[in-house]
Amino acid sequence: MRSSQNLESQDRESDKLLRLSIEKLVYGGYGLARHRSKTFLVRYAAPRELVDAEVIHTKRDYAEALVKSVVLSSNVRREAPCPYYGVCGGCQLQHIEYTAQLESKEEILRETLSRIGKITDPNLMDGIPSGQEFGYRIRVQFKVRNGRVGFFRWNEREVVDVDHCPVAHPRINDLIKPLKECARHIRELQEVHVIYSPYEDKFLLKFVTPTEIDRGLLVSLKEDYLPEDVVGIGDYSRLRTILNRRYWIGKEYLFFKVGPWTYRVSADSFFQVNHTLWERFVEAVASDVSYRKALELYCGVGFFTIPLSERGNFIEGSDSSGSAIDDADYNAKINGRDNVVFVKADAYRHLKSRGGEVLDLVVLDPPRSGLEGKEIDLLVKNKPERIVYVSCNPSTLARDLKVLIKNGYLLEGIRLIDMFPQTYHIESVSYLRVQE
Repeated sequence: MRSSQNLESQDRESDKLLRLSIEKLVYGGYGLARHRSKTFLVRYAAPRELVDAEVIHTKRDYAEALVKSVVLSSNVRREAPCPYYGVCGGCQLQHIEYTAQLESKEEILRETLSRIGKITDPNLMDGIPSGQEFGYRIRVQFKVRNGRVGFFRWNEREVVDVDHCPVAHPRINDLIKPLKECARHIRELQEVHVIYSPYEDKFLLKFVTPTEIDRGLLVSLKEDYLPEDVVGIGDYSRLRTILNRRYWIGKEYLFFKVGPWTYRVSADSFFQVNHTLWERFVEAVASDVSYRKALELYCGVGFFTIPLSERGNFIEGSDSSGSAIDDADYNAKINGRDNVVFVKADAYRHLKSRGGEVLDLVVLDPPRSGLEGKEIDLLVKNKPERIVYVSCNPSTLARDLKVLIKNGYLLEGIRLIDMFPQTYHIESVSYLRVQE
């Protein structure tokens, strides 16, 4: 029997443990169990195993529990390779073999479509696994507290100090020691955001503090502690989920290469984090489309828009981020694409401005909250022939697909894209067409 390594998120003493039989994994990275007509969501459990677990939270409809010991191990359980696993909350699935992670995510996707979207037996196409299950992230947000640099515990605000992170690109791990030196000198430092370009082998950093960092201090830290590969650093504040730049020192952007396409990505623009999936992700979205006129909503720096422009006559991308649109305009030029236009607008305003126009294709990649009601209303009203929906949240995807199918669309297929191995996050691409 293979038992787990230390899976305790913190020291707990309990005289009463529950012996639970784990049925399967559910969204959030939990194992699902039932005991005396109550549902239990069990952290660090694996499918089809028997565990002794401690209840740590009780809700009206369910309880949350933590594996204390594995009685009968699942055949897909493994020793997590990260020494911080079970303490750091960044990953939830390292104790499960990678092929089983993919199978569980497909099962969760299928179940969510059925439960929320009332979509039974969807055409789940061949999924696209990550090229590497570790070392894939080129963007990382480190949390900082009292000189500790790392990540929060699961559902807690305490920072777990780390020396390396297995899911981060190895070059980002090279920066952790210098970042800890910076943390010793920057008072009230809360976060450090790292952006790395494998193409250029260069970094951008954002330091997040409640009060402004002295510019001279930041310059000296860059010169004395950070490697020359860090070509730009910025001072930022945070207001809820929004970062606000105070000032920037050095280069403000990096270049990335995805197949034949080159992208400029500024410090305040979004770019897909898993560098091992970029080309296959583009293919999943753009390979089987043709159009006369198309729109892409939430287009970012043109990650999909640029390749899509080679598949049709004219495409227009939009995003609410001015930084992303500036990059997208630049990217259209350096890739020689003259049939693509980018506009700064949210999805609703973009759709409204194209109301009544004949659209062959709309590609969209909304945030975790999915489409807003007014956005999906306009989409249904305009009724493009095809929709390609990139989603990072199966629950909001199922909700939106239910509305689209009700209004005349056929879900031709859906494909899992494993953008975030070792975590519960589920990315997918859905392909819809107006029913004739």
